[in-house]
Amino acid sequence: MGSKLKENADERSEETKPYTAEFKESAVKLAIESDQPVSRIAEEHGINMNT
Repeated sequence: MGSKLKENADERSEETKPYTAEFKESAVKLAIESDQPVSRIAEEHGINMNT
């Protein structure tokens, strides 16, 4: 059972994208200043809503 948990954790870590500080700042600024829903901004920028 422990090995299955490790496999799942390894899979998730491979999917994690390292976002730069500039990317994060830009996305947050857009979310604050835009009339678009945050979900749309996230989708357009390839950001998982659970991030």
